Amino acid sequence: MERMSKPIIHLTAPANPADATLKSLKFRSTKELIQAARNVVGARYRVRGKARLIEAKLDESSGGRSDDRARIEELQSVIEDERVVALVTLKGGGWLTRIIPHLDFQPLQKRKTPLAVFGFSEITPLVNLIGICRRGYGFYYMTPGYPITAMERYARQNIRKLRQTPMGSRAIGAFAKRWAQRQGREQFDAYFNDVAAILEGRAPSRQLTGKLMSGSLPKESVATMIGGCLSLVTPLTVGAYTKQMNPSGKWIVLEDLEEAPHRIDRQFAHIKLAGWFEKCAGVLIGDFHSGGRDQTDETIAILKYHLPSDRVVPVIHTKLVGHTWPQAVLPIGRKLTLRCEKGRGKHRDVIIGWPHEGWRIVCD
Repeated sequence: MERMSKPIIHLTAPANPADATLKSLKFRSTKELIQAARNVVGARYRVRGKARLIEAKLDESSGGRSDDRARIEELQSVIEDERVVALVTLKGGGWLTRIIPHLDFQPLQKRKTPLAVFGFSEITPLVNLIGICRRGYGFYYMTPGYPITAMERYARQNIRKLRQTPMGSRAIGAFAKRWAQRQGREQFDAYFNDVAAILEGRAPSRQLTGKLMSGSLPKESVATMIGGCLSLVTPLTVGAYTKQMNPSGKWIVLEDLEEAPHRIDRQFAHIKLAGWFEKCAGVLIGDFHSGGRDQTDETIAILKYHLPSDRVVPVIHTKLVGHTWPQAVLPIGRKLTLRCEKGRGKHRDVIIGWPHEGWRIVCD
């Protein structure tokens, strides 16, 4: 009876299966991964997950995953289960967006205990639709195995910081892969330490900062963020989601990877046609890159064509949100504090502060 009374952290792979995550982190099974997470968060929590869904088969030639019904039932049961305090997604990728319309989020308005969800990329709709609910908390943040992928790219780009000896391109690639792999388990533990800290009302380990690229901000202001991965934000601007995802007075978060400039422009146009840029308080541009090439400048240049002409919309840029490393946790649908300070160079620094009082999701 005592075991069942513990708050539950549910691990899931509702988008791409997480078999590659298990392999990259050198876990022999889902059971071993769950035990490793349990060791980090401690005996206070019960950690669980469904191995058959986490390791499900994926066949893109036949429509991706053939287990939509099982994934819908799993997510719906988590939304309705008062014992579950956190839903941690192990993998992004694809195949989640099509099942989102089959989920009923209404129970989140009535739950006695809050539910937090952690994820990014393909998980964008789930993080937003839970985060805007009265008893939901959405945290836009990488999945537990993602740092290995992103850290390999980081090592390639920062090879001079990490290795003094000159290296050829092939050697750099091998070094970057080894460097990232060596830190995989350490990053996994750091991830679940942050999950536990957030559930218990403490700020995560890394603070979110950025640069004010255009527009103006007072020294201190309040902001509520919605959005995430650009290609996953666009489905949230239409149909049944238009009333739920109301951008009025909110900041729109946008980031993505491997998108050609003309596709970024097309998706910004979609958001503009939906009226989001006209209604929003500001835009937070996260990391955009393609083929290892940074796309910050071109993305901000494209954005200018879509922002309203009758008022100045402030634009903040951060490298700590997106398909990158390091990342910072970005709360969705909750009031945050923006502190604008004089920084080095021509752009002012912006600190996106965690609330002083925190959000205690798990009570003593």
